[in-house]
Amino acid sequence: MRLQRLTQAATLLLFLFLLTFAAHPLEEGVPFDLLLRLDPLICLGTLVTCREALWFLLPGLIVLSSALVLGRWFCGHVCPMGTTLDMAEVPIRSGLRLSAKDAPYDGGNSGRSWKYLGLAAILGAALGGISLVHLGSPLSLVTRLYGIVVYPIVNLVGDGALAWLGPWLSRLGFHGPAGMTIPQRVFAANFFVAVLFVCLAMLAYKQPRFWCRNLCPAGALFALCSRSPLIRRNVSESCTRCGRCVRACPTGAIGSDPTSTAHSECIVCLRCVEICPESAISFDTGPRGEAVSLPAPDPTRRGILAAVAAGLTTAGLLRTGIRQPRAWTKERAFTDPELIRPPGALPEPQFLERCVRCGECMKACPTNTLQPVWLKAGLEGLFTPVITPRLAACAVHCNVCGKVCPTGAIRDLPLVEKQHAKVGTAWIIRQNCLVWEQDKRCLVCDEVCPYKAISFQKVPDRVSAVPFVIENRCLGCGWCETRCPVAGASAIRVNIIGELRLVSGSYRAKAEEYGLVFQEKEPTPRVPTPDALRLPEPSPRTTPDTETPEPGTEGLPPGFISK
Repeated sequence: MRLQRLTQAATLLLFLFLLTFAAHPLEEGVPFDLLLRLDPLICLGTLVTCREALWFLLPGLIVLSSALVLGRWFCGHVCPMGTTLDMAEVPIRSGLRLSAKDAPYDGGNSGRSWKYLGLAAILGAALGGISLVHLGSPLSLVTRLYGIVVYPIVNLVGDGALAWLGPWLSRLGFHGPAGMTIPQRVFAANFFVAVLFVCLAMLAYKQPRFWCRNLCPAGALFALCSRSPLIRRNVSESCTRCGRCVRACPTGAIGSDPTSTAHSECIVCLRCVEICPESAISFDTGPRGEAVSLPAPDPTRRGILAAVAAGLTTAGLLRTGIRQPRAWTKERAFTDPELIRPPGALPEPQFLERCVRCGECMKACPTNTLQPVWLKAGLEGLFTPVITPRLAACAVHCNVCGKVCPTGAIRDLPLVEKQHAKVGTAWIIRQNCLVWEQDKRCLVCDEVCPYKAISFQKVPDRVSAVPFVIENRCLGCGWCETRCPVAGASAIRVNIIGELRLVSGSYRAKAEEYGLVFQEKEPTPRVPTPDALRLPEPSPRTTPDTETPEPGTEGLPPGFISK
């Protein structure tokens, strides 16, 4: 097996390992976002958009600078996107052969400038304060593929296999798998992501590694730094010009003359070294024999300026859209009330500047509440994560989303800080509520609320006590909404009223300053105690009597709290 295949397999397995185990409870000290931070496009695009130095993105700059020595080795040996496309192209390209005209570098060079234009457009938008990194970052794209497309399908297949094999294994004496299930995950936009990757793979009918050759903006960054790398392909005088290396090169980096090489397009796969019958090819530090360097693709100055202008224009259009989060001439930005960001998310403008839409937080979320958003946040917010309370709630004792975010769009908060990061406030739709509308007894929202934020009180014309939300106790976690027994739209919903989002500083201190009180309920003891065996005293939760008002709330209408 070739060295490249070994390194590709190792890095893909590492990538899948980090992605799979980026879940709650998170193993401390493991850099689950490591490969994402190695992407130079994520690094450079985020730095330009944010206009601040983010030290944790330094690995991307180190990898980019390594191209000065090793060329585009990252594309050929490390990038999971390239490895995935290589695997997808095996059945597509089986039986297909490049023509003698299209195989060499000087025969299939027409689309190589597109990746430079894409890079210029992304950087142009970044100069305008808009991040379009998610459209071209290979690590962001491939993480999205495996996280919200492949991972749920693997869970589904695995659960079906357990259900089918369980009875057979029980007959053989293995009773453990019979009762096992694999939790299922569902994601919005997964079909769209799958179709995108099918289209990228199908481009192999045109050229091998079409994405890497012609479209990848990160590849363009590497190409700019590897036009004359220190370690490069060299051909000795023993070359017979048989052309085997020309036809085997996956990126077409070798010219019609096998001694010539476009180093900016070479991904150092070493395939030419392995198939050369004369052992005339090597990768070393100096020119030798008849080695010739071919010029890199050179997009026109007019094309580059047009791409930068297109990026700036896109930034201008998004910044003047109605859903843009920066209030310019209006008193406040227009925001969807159900655009509930994960706890610890930066304020919306900074969040959109940093978020690269990789989907790592969505895959890692233990309750599956984080989902990619479509147009609820406008085009600028496409694929960003939102909490979907009707689907699932935010786990109280989980802070994994901030720990796996590679760019700090979601702050890495200690658990005590995360439990004070208010994401919204629940409110009751009385015409949907079984108690308010039909005068039925229902205590579900109170029973599942972790912070005692639901108060049941007597009101006229109702036999049963009705629920009210105590706003300064509500964290917005969504347990009440996801467990509400009403079919369809929940009778209690969370919106962004009262959300707390800080660039820096303590959420706990800010919550205390605002008078927010998030006190968890006492856990029910698993071992019965003498007190637990006693019959409980009648309480407002089980009788229609009026609940004892909170201190300082005497004289206020039902549902109101003192400030």
